[in-house]
Amino acid sequence: MAKIDLTEKENFMMAYNHGIPAWVPNFEDAYCPLPGSCINNKGVPGVGGPDMFGTKWICTKETEWMATPDPKAPPVLEDITEWKDVIHFPKMSEMDWEGAAARDLAYADRTKMISVSGMEGNYNRLGALMGTTEALMAMIEEPEAVYEWFDAYTNFKCEHIKMYAKYYKPDIYINPDDICFNAGCMFSRKTYEELIKPFEMRLGQTAIDCGMIVEHHLCGKCEDLIPDILETGATIWQTAQPSNDLLMIKEKYGDRLLINGGWNSIGPHNFADVTEEVLRQEVRNMLDKYAKDGNYSLFQVIIGDPSDPRTNLRHFWVRDECKKYSMQMYGTI
Repeated sequence: MAKIDLTEKENFMMAYNHGIPAWVPNFEDAYCPLPGSCINNKGVPGVGGPDMFGTKWICTKETEWMATPDPKAPPVLEDITEWKDVIHFPKMSEMDWEGAAARDLAYADRTKMISVSGMEGNYNRLGALMGTTEALMAMIEEPEAVYEWFDAYTNFKCEHIKMYAKYYKPDIYINPDDICFNAGCMFSRKTYEELIKPFEMRLGQTAIDCGMIVEHHLCGKCEDLIPDILETGATIWQTAQPSNDLLMIKEKYGDRLLINGGWNSIGPHNFADVTEEVLRQEVRNMLDKYAKDGNYSLFQVIIGDPSDPRTNLRHFWVRDECKKYSMQMYGTI
């Protein structure tokens, strides 16, 4: 098969297997994300509202069209030691998974990587229920109660993974939990090892047992956690932001980990009024830096009003430049 005849999935798997593909895959072209409409994770997608646990989410211009807990709404959980009285898990067995899969798979493109995303990560869910400051305080002051909550929530998410596997048959399970910021992890190594990592290990193993590739979503500077991410069973890291030493990570872990990222969220190429040439040049800069030896996929972050035609145009410029420039780089054309 000539390289030019590859599907997006076939091309992605070449990069995933640490080779040089026909072109650099990018998330928007190579992936077909499925929503899993049985689960009310963050309210109505693109709109917000209450989720399955009662947290109110908003999705507005002020949040840059990303769902975030409404800061004006009262917390669902004020005392972590009372979580058993406040939090009630929906029963997976009572959900119409067959009907949801029929809806969600109606337009699925299996020439791409079919991906499903886990619910909010343990830490992120605790923050949504309590507030960020209160969640961090709970992890320090009441670690036993936090552990119990994380254990119960992880069991719930493992059921979720198994339902996804049965009804959707995805290629990739994306496990998200943003525990880092631009300077590092939000809590100590001890807290990470005791309250975060054990449950990430369980989620990863469940997905692997179900036949899925595990992709770990973690923004911020987390290069010190890469060995731990690998231990969870993840073989792809999203969003791999350049606050990390990505070249070092590629060199050290490139035989075990695909970097799906590289997008710099700081700079004029992120502005809504960016010119086509500035944005295309930024794509070329990223590919020159990270993609020359393969084993790389671009995860672009284009934020903007979805009703603004320029937002869709910016998405197109990135996808188009990524494919054309990388095909020239790899000698495909």
